[in-house]
Amino acid sequence: MSVPSTLPFDLPPLDEVLGQPGERALASLAGVGWRPYATPIGLDPEHRRLFNIDLSEPEMAFLDGEELIAVAHVEADRAGRVTLLEISASSPVPPDALARALLPHPGEPRLSGGDDARVWVWGPESGGAGLVRGEPVRLWICSERAYGDRLWATVSLVRQG
Repeated sequence: MSVPSTLPFDLPPLDEVLGQPGERALASLAGVGWRPYATPIGLDPEHRRLFNIDLSEPEMAFLDGEELIAVAHVEADRAGRVTLLEISASSPVPPDALARALLPHPGEPRLSGGDDARVWVWGPESGGAGLVRGEPVRLWICSERAYGDRLWATVSLVRQG
């Protein structure tokens, strides 16, 4: 089951990714159309940067035909439970649309930056954006003009204590 949205890719509900064992989280992404990531032969350095592949190796990819639309990377805690999902997309995605797709009641974000780079944050610092298994969730989105305002987002559990 995917989260209904107007995004160029589908996403499973957050509780099917965050707090889950890594294999289960990746299976949830696969269940809504994501595929295991394999570096495309023609992926040049500029496109590697566009998808943040120069920073971390994604596990999953969302394609439109053969065109790479978005990549996803997960990180887990010592117990193997996913605490962070990073998504990078090749085109702009309205931050509020992503927030509404992932969070039941996102509220207003904390906004910073300027024309060249903007950052939106939903989470405890913006009045709370949601919980997964009783833990607060933070959604951080960055849009950089230098890369065509493409999407770079992380959604993570905010560990307490």
